Amino acid sequence: MANLLVVGDGAIGLLFSHFLSAQHDITLLTRKPTLTTRFYQASNGKSHPIKARLINYAELNQSPPFDLVLITVKAFQVQAAFKQIKPYLTKNCQLVISHNGMGNVDELNAQLLDTQGLSFLTTRLAGFKATPYSVNHTGNGESVLGACNAAATEKLNELEHIFSSLPHFSVSDDIHSLRWQKLLVNIAINPLTAIHNVKNGQLRAPQFSTRIINLLSEACLVANKQGVDVKLCEALDQAYSVMTATAENFSSMQQDISHNRQSEIDAICGYVCEQGAKLGVKTPYNQAMLSMIKIKS
Repeated sequence: MANLLVVGDGAIGLLFSHFLSAQHDITLLTRKPTLTTRFYQASNGKSHPIKARLINYAELNQSPPFDLVLITVKAFQVQAAFKQIKPYLTKNCQLVISHNGMGNVDELNAQLLDTQGLSFLTTRLAGFKATPYSVNHTGNGESVLGACNAAATEKLNELEHIFSSLPHFSVSDDIHSLRWQKLLVNIAINPLTAIHNVKNGQLRAPQFSTRIINLLSEACLVANKQGVDVKLCEALDQAYSVMTATAENFSSMQQDISHNRQSEIDAICGYVCEQGAKLGVKTPYNQAMLSMIKIKS
């Protein structure tokens, strides 16, 4: 049984905490009141308290240093969260991050010791916060873990065992390519659902097809320039499969925009634009999505 610090009690943080608490002791780091129990609600409507010890940032120094940390905050919050927990990590700590979009891996590796591992956990688990203290579980997609440095590679078998209680869990030796695959799905779904205020499944309507093709065409070109083998036809097939599987769900970006919160657009379309500029690939459609979401948020 591992002692796992989960940073962030958003929808994904609560979902992970619920499933991982079946086998491990969970400490959940939150900015919200710690006396209020967090709840998990299954798709059948049954609600369960999440077995986790709640602490806030001021209480970090009252705990022993952490050997295993899972950061579940949004992409733009990762660096600030890491800065706050860094003094409380052991020299052999394994750090795992999970968020939509790209980025953060190179920046974190530059700040870690050679003995500290970094892994990325990509997931298609779906849920939403019904209240500030509860999550409704709406979808059971796969979760895949991959090492992002040598110290994590050495511990990958151990990490595989620790995270095995997540639904449809596996490990990969090419997490960068898998992150790109997830990014392509995010590009096809998240900004358009946010701009048009629609559920994922509504994007299957013909009126959206041209924009989806153009967005993914640019992103696939950028990925190919990076040396990642992705094909437009496969990216489209995967995106439409996810739209179908999550037809009644609202995307996380739609939820962010509708609640006047900052979105992860910089790590999604913004990443494609940034990398395209470096690699000589024009990305006007992703730039347009980036600009429109920035205006709305």
